[in-house]
Amino acid sequence: MSIKNVFFSYLLFLLLVPYAEGNQKILTVNYPPDKTVMEFGLLGVSLSVTPDSADLIKVKVNGSEQASIAPGKKVECFSVQLSLGVNKIEVSAIKDKNPVETIAFDIFRRSDLERGYRNPPAVFQKKNFHMTDTSLCAECHAMKPGESDKKPVNPATFSSFKDSKTSPSTCYSCHKKMTAYPFVHGPASVWSCLSCHNSEAKPIYFIKKPDTDTCFGCHIEQKEDWHAKKYIHGPVNTGNCAICHSPHASENPFNLVKPAWDLCITCHVENGTGRHIIAGFVYEGGHPTRGRSDPVREGKEMSCASCHNPHASNYPRLWALEAQSAFALCMKCHQK
Repeated sequence: MSIKNVFFSYLLFLLLVPYAEGNQKILTVNYPPDKTVMEFGLLGVSLSVTPDSADLIKVKVNGSEQASIAPGKKVECFSVQLSLGVNKIEVSAIKDKNPVETIAFDIFRRSDLERGYRNPPAVFQKKNFHMTDTSLCAECHAMKPGESDKKPVNPATFSSFKDSKTSPSTCYSCHKKMTAYPFVHGPASVWSCLSCHNSEAKPIYFIKKPDTDTCFGCHIEQKEDWHAKKYIHGPVNTGNCAICHSPHASENPFNLVKPAWDLCITCHVENGTGRHIIAGFVYEGGHPTRGRSDPVREGKEMSCASCHNPHASNYPRLWALEAQSAFALCMKCHQK
């Protein structure tokens, strides 16, 4: 081979090698696929990272950084918070302080409660976290429920587990952030996941619908009490418990998805104007529905639940107090 040919071969090698390295895929999202629909505000992400290709992985949701990971495994798993509607997620690989690859995907968080977010755009589809192909997951995780996941539900024992920091549950390692809130649902607090989730369901771990088919398995007294009442609140009547309550954990008492007043006016928008009940009330703007002490429930702030039962009642308009007329209801507080 002539010197000229050797020179050109070497030059071609120098040109092609960086090109191949520069186009080597560093990041692969195993879950979720692009255009996935999520029901809750916490998204679990599984990410494959080419070994030694990045010193740092940064994750942004809608432009705000939510995670920073020093990759040490072939597959990295983490969680990010979602807002209602479309969430634009960017994952960037950084090597020697320089970005070497960025990938992006969109997730739609829907809500039965919020009217504007009930129906995702047609391009978005529900994709289950528990994928059919679990080979990548199985390298780190036990993929079959253990005995700890099958523990029977006994509400009387929940309090003894409330200070537990870890759990032998196979669900715990991926889903632990679901319970990182002040108010945790009993089965979730002790990682008795199969109390509600069915390991034999298709898709796997799906829950029976309507919600009451699952919830009333434990809340038997409430079922009997509410169904004996004359008036039943719409979500209870349709079996949609999760429209108001988080099944896992929440920032709010009773696992409400919002503070009580904010939750009620999400549907009852007209009552959030400050002119409920009587526009010309002694307080400017109408009868107060929040921001004052509840005269009936000592130690609580006034809210919609001061006058209305959120589940069921024998009295008109779901009144929480024994009254057959509006005047009789008013007299419960205004006796003079």
